[in-house]
Amino acid sequence: MAAPYRCMPPAEPHEPSLSITVPAAVLDEIVDRVTARLGEADRPTIEPWVGVSDVAVHLACRRQRIYDLVSRRGNGQIPHRRDGTRLLFRLSEVDAWLAAGRAE
Repeated sequence: MAAPYRCMPPAEPHEPSLSITVPAAVLDEIVDRVTARLGEADRPTIEPWVGVSDVAVHLACRRQRIYDLVSRRGNGQIPHRRDGTRLLFRLSEVDAWLAAGRAE
């Protein structure tokens, strides 16, 4: 279905207005091209929270090792958040923690 598109409102009440009917496929193509030019990929993305299993796979270790790292006190504790009984991690924080040498 084509949607009417009003280019500009009339400057004066007695001037005629212009209305263009654009097919939906053409409008979608215009949106896609504008989005590509604006750099949709440049928008910051929010890193998702992951659970114990995902961190264990990421670090190639058992889940119990992750629980042990959470139980540590002080600087040796793996960065995490608690949501009720769930443990949540951001892989970038875990990688930074590893790079800092705190996983000994």
